[in-house]
Amino acid sequence: MQTKSLIEKWLALSIIVLFVGTSIAALGEPSNVTVTKTKATIGLHDCFRDQIELHYYDPYTLTNVVGVTKNYTWKSAIRLTHTELAPYNTWDLTQVVIGFYEDPWEGRMNVTIFIYDKGTSTHPGNIIVNDTLAVLNKTGLITVPLTTPVSLAGHDEIWVAVEWYQKVDLTHYAYIDAGPAVHGKGDWIYINNNWVEMQSSIDSNWALGAVVEGQWATTLAIGNIKKVPFGFNAEVQNTGDADALNVTWSFTVLGGILGRNKTATGTDATLAAHGTLPISVRLFIVFGKINITIDVQATNAPEVSMSKYAFLIGPFLLGIK
Repeated sequence: MQTKSLIEKWLALSIIVLFVGTSIAALGEPSNVTVTKTKATIGLHDCFRDQIELHYYDPYTLTNVVGVTKNYTWKSAIRLTHTELAPYNTWDLTQVVIGFYEDPWEGRMNVTIFIYDKGTSTHPGNIIVNDTLAVLNKTGLITVPLTTPVSLAGHDEIWVAVEWYQKVDLTHYAYIDAGPAVHGKGDWIYINNNWVEMQSSIDSNWALGAVVEGQWATTLAIGNIKKVPFGFNAEVQNTGDADALNVTWSFTVLGGILGRNKTATGTDATLAAHGTLPISVRLFIVFGKINITIDVQATNAPEVSMSKYAFLIGPFLLGIK
């Protein structure tokens, strides 16, 4: 078992990093949580909302844990800035994901979740809510619903923190990834009445995430696929009422007797509401059946894709469906 202690002057308590061997991903916990996860039914009108987890940790490298070496109350935290929150400014923060390692001899652990408003680059602002008490009673990524959800409207930045009631015998630990830490965001710790980053000694991110829930203001569509003399054209359409941000697309043609596969990609910083973006892929002479696939993503819209088949004899299109 490997140990490592912080030796910074600001730290009177030792922080211990332990290698626990089996990653959380191997335990069957969520492995890709930066994309749409689920649909949640809410309210009286049975409307559907998307859920996204915002986080900095790598779920495939959660094999180390952190705890303090004496009876103490401390906090782990992540800082979500405008960069992370902007696409979801009309959504709500409804749940927090916590990576926890349980010692089988000691059992569960009590924690409190704190959501802070924007402060400075080195410490959070005022407490927004801290009324969620939770009992962590299993090893893995544990999703805790907030007692009071937080509307992201009007919050340019938030800090998400877990207050740990560490026992004397160091039997409970908070998961971290293999790093490197996302500077200024992924590895904050509150100890000895100070907010500091661990990365100078422990270059890792906390296994800590914020689940936001809402409806996309922007939706994308793909249309007008057609054959042109030297390839195929199509359109990315913004069918929503807000601009699509950071639009990326790929246009792929596979197949044909000669196997002349071709892929084109592109990006556009902003696609205006109800606007269109022309895209294309250039193609040499092809004979036979081909598969056409288009994938489009944006920061503030669900991913869309389209797949069609066509039959070509040289420059002539015999059909597409």
